[in-house]
Amino acid sequence: MHFSSVAHEDLGERYRLSDLAVRPQSESFWSVIPGALAVAAAYNVGLWGLYLQPQMLSPLMAKFGAAETDIGVVYGAENFAYFIALLLTAIPVTQYSRTKMAILGVAIAAVGSVACAFTDNLGTFMVYRCVVSVGGGIVTGAATASAAGSKDPVRVFALAGMLYLFVFSVGRKLVPVGLENFGEAGIFLGSAVFCAVTIPIYGFLNPPIKAASSGVDFWALIRNAPYRLYAILAMLGLFIYELGQNAVFTYMDKLGEKTGLAGDERGSLYLLSFSLELLGGGLAAWMGSRFGKFRPLLFGLGLNITSAAMFTVVQDPIYYIYLLFLWNFSYAFSMPYITGTLSALDKEGRWAVAGDAIWNFSSTPGPIIATVIVTNFGYNPLALWVFTSGALGITLFCYTGRKADKLGLDG
Repeated sequence: MHFSSVAHEDLGERYRLSDLAVRPQSESFWSVIPGALAVAAAYNVGLWGLYLQPQMLSPLMAKFGAAETDIGVVYGAENFAYFIALLLTAIPVTQYSRTKMAILGVAIAAVGSVACAFTDNLGTFMVYRCVVSVGGGIVTGAATASAAGSKDPVRVFALAGMLYLFVFSVGRKLVPVGLENFGEAGIFLGSAVFCAVTIPIYGFLNPPIKAASSGVDFWALIRNAPYRLYAILAMLGLFIYELGQNAVFTYMDKLGEKTGLAGDERGSLYLLSFSLELLGGGLAAWMGSRFGKFRPLLFGLGLNITSAAMFTVVQDPIYYIYLLFLWNFSYAFSMPYITGTLSALDKEGRWAVAGDAIWNFSSTPGPIIATVIVTNFGYNPLALWVFTSGALGITLFCYTGRKADKLGLDG
């Protein structure tokens, strides 16, 4: 279905007025905590297995007697399954109970995790990991849509990000202990238990806004999603920006090693950098939407790509530490405004969920591009790639953020 420009503007205006009627301009700090807890729990369930991949690489190679490339194929399939599942939830979250969808996703992830603990075949293991990712995509999509429809999405996403990072950091510290005492099976069974424990909290997720979507044809919900051009530009910008971010993440430890920092020193630095992530998320939570989206995005993302580009060429360990902290701080500060901008374009959460899927999908080609650059040209061209992709990405994304502010969209 193609709209004329007049019809499209009229549709956007009706959505804007509806959005302002449904969501007040802001919400008190304490009132968003229950919803933020539910979103954080969902993100931990959805992303736990994906972010544990580096720590589980060697144990899985030993367990299955597989090469690094074989486990890499499993990880690639796992990531792709998560991306597809998350993307496909963008429409159901407008029509069905997000609480029930989250519980369904958690149940699928828990069953898949239990199955992973008891298989000795790599092919079967890959299937089970994909099952876990499908469940994770569903619960993440439900939570993202809930936060997007809240009264102050930026603040909800900021608090959820802080809580998620805290749980994730604690979990990563416990993984080596779990592997030593219970093996790989213990990690997967522990993941299943964690999934089950989070179920009661999903009662705090916001329901879909039935007045806007009930009884509407499935494909009409896709065609009629408001501000499509701005959303597409924002998601394209986010994808390009994240390619550079994933390049830095891929070589973060290697870059630290090049400065002369020992392995245990780098480990301590990564733990300390968590406090800077909390500071960045906390600042975003305090600010909320009081300064709009464009200015915080320009500040946070500009600082982020500058520190990331310098991060890849620095030789002095002191500068490495400063830039690592600055990179983590600016990324954690920017994340709520990224998701909040997409939330502002559609109160039903379609663009926020789709953007989250694109965001995570960039983790597949990002490391590949980084490896090609470093292998063929060295580390200095990597800095140019990180800065160029970041500059192009934030230009596209900040354009949407500025338009959202000018239109008075609350998100």
